[in-house]
Amino acid sequence: DGKASVVLLFDENVVAQKGLDASALMKQKISHIIKGGGGGQKTLATAGGQDVSNLSEVIEAVKTVL
Repeated sequence: DGKASVVLLFDENVVAQKGLDASALMKQKISHIIKGGGGGQKTLATAGGQDVSNLSEVIEAVKTVL
């Protein structure tokens, strides 16, 4: 359908050890890349958007945090 969907799922132990927040990461670093919106919880977040052309940029954004 030409739309982007992204899901972040973090283990609770990793969230605690690294101070990660999947929802914050999705809102601050990913949703704008796919020209959409998203949110969720610290361990699970989803986003949807209109731009599927920047998948590699989404992956790099996640790598910088991990």
